[in-house]
Parts: sequence; C-alpha cells; structure tokens
Amino acid sequence: MKGMPRIERSAVAWSGLFAGPVLAGLAYLALPMTYVGVTGDIITFEDAGRATAAVAIWMAIWWMTEAIPVYATALLPLALFPSLGVANIRNSAAPYGHELIFLFMGGFVLALAMER
Repeated sequence: MKGMPRIERSAVAWSGLFAGPVLAGLAYLALPMTYVGVTGDIITFEDAGRATAAVAIWMAIWWMTEAIPVYATALLPLALFPSLGVANIRNSAAPYGHELIFLFMGGFVLALAMER
C-alpha cells in the first residue's frame, strides 16, 4: 500500500512469527487435562487455563523474536481470549483500561511533549 511503512523482518523474526502459534498449539495439546495436586487430589486443568498458558507462550516467543511490534503483541489476549473461550471481551479488555495504564500513558504523552 502506498504510504504504509514496510516492515523489514530478520530471519529470527520470521521464524518467531511462525513458531509462536505452532508452539502455543503444541503446548495446549501437551498440557495435561488433570494432574495430581500436593495433597494427592486429582485437579482438573480446564481448557481456559491451558489456552491461557498457550497464549502466554505465543506472546513470549513473539516478544523475544520481535516478530511483530511489541505493542501489537500485547493485544493478542484481547483478540484471542474471547475466541478461545477464556474470557468474554469485557473481562479481556478490563486490564487495558486500568487506571495505572492511563497514568503511565499520560506520563509518556507528557514526556513526548517535553521532548519536542
């Protein structure tokens, strides 16, 4: 597209771009459905917990390889949690609207204004 910046990716970034979702899917499948707790009780590992762990692995790989910009990687839970049944969109978006986020964002905007 005209006017859009072209993103140059290294070989590590390209490999991370594909390895992230693949390893996340493998982790989801490899995690047990049940496990034995400390007290010897059988504990069920819900699908939502397994999906959350898989998304965390996906995000970690993309952060380490810088496959896509970090700020875009941070939005993966917002897109994936509702579709994977982990949480609804309201609960998925709640951490992004926390008052500390707005505090930091305001500080960054002030810093940018002072820099200019």
